[in-house]
Amino acid sequence: MKSYKFKLKPSKRIENEFLEWLDVCRELYNSALQERRDAWKLNKISVNYYSQAAQLPEIKLVREDVAGVSAQVLQSTLRRLSKTFDDFFRRVKNGKKAEFPRFKGKSFFDSFTFPQMKGAFNLTGNNLRLSKIGKVKVRLHRQIIGKIKTCTSKREVKDWFVIFAVEDEKQPLPKTGKQIGADAGIENFLTLSNGSTIANFKFYESSQKKLRIVQRSIARRKKASNRQRKAVLHLRRIHQKIKNQRNNFGHRVSAWLVRNFDFIVIEDLNLIGMTKGFLAKQIYDVAWNSFLQKLTYKAENAGRQLVKINPNGTSQTCVCGETVKKDLSVRQHQCKVCGSSVHRDINSAQVILKLGLGNSLKDRTYHPSESVSLETVCFN
Repeated sequence: MKSYKFKLKPSKRIENEFLEWLDVCRELYNSALQERRDAWKLNKISVNYYSQAAQLPEIKLVREDVAGVSAQVLQSTLRRLSKTFDDFFRRVKNGKKAEFPRFKGKSFFDSFTFPQMKGAFNLTGNNLRLSKIGKVKVRLHRQIIGKIKTCTSKREVKDWFVIFAVEDEKQPLPKTGKQIGADAGIENFLTLSNGSTIANFKFYESSQKKLRIVQRSIARRKKASNRQRKAVLHLRRIHQKIKNQRNNFGHRVSAWLVRNFDFIVIEDLNLIGMTKGFLAKQIYDVAWNSFLQKLTYKAENAGRQLVKINPNGTSQTCVCGETVKKDLSVRQHQCKVCGSSVHRDINSAQVILKLGLGNSLKDRTYHPSESVSLETVCFN
């Protein structure tokens, strides 16, 4: 599955309809969650999707606003809750930290989905026709390749977007004959085994001044006043811009790697554990998890091989196999055995590639095939 996201230009009437549907779907989600909680608490009965979906026809008879929403959208809202519970129980079963499903406030429920195209939505040119809503203009900035399966309308601050989930065939790229290891970091987003670096733009950190100004403005203004609401909207727009910058950057870097290399090796990082340390804010800012998801599906679609390796020991071992102990303050890797003298992250990237190719950490017969170029790949 591949996602295509386009901006919508709804009329005032349709935008009001979107907002009403969001309210109905959020109320349905919260009510269904309450029913599940009460059924288990009072009678130890486990309520599932099917029993809740069976109640929808009766609800429509007494609630005109619910009857005005597409049946597909209502059902997908209940499936959304069901999936949340499935994810919760799976994490509990696997012994991972799990948070019980929560009720959704207005700011945390911003989309509704048509799970099937037939009879629910239709895209003709720049016009999207939605069941029970009508025709909406779409800014199609690129061609959709594949069969559209689902359609999601999403609100981001005050803008509206449509996201199509598309079933597409794999499109293998021509072979390049190149392989690369990548070391993730804070100083640089990625350091590659050929010596190239991809800068970390630190989108959140670079917006701190703007955020502080707006947050102070919110605190100074009268609570619940129009001026405070406008300031809150301004704050949300800044956060949305940061999110969009990270997303765009992740797409561009992952596409570049997949386009230029047949064989890509990265670290299998314990991101949950890393976000508990003193570098948590910086790690959230680089958004590695989102980047790795993009890289994974792009590599699979392009017929590239992506290998994830255990990062243990990659920063304390020379690519020649010799152990070279150094703390974080030491940025230059110096090996007395092979004479290697490179930035520590370049050496780590070379070790990562070495492990990805099936060699052991201490293998002394492996030698990097490419020379170190020490250049920065620009994505600004």
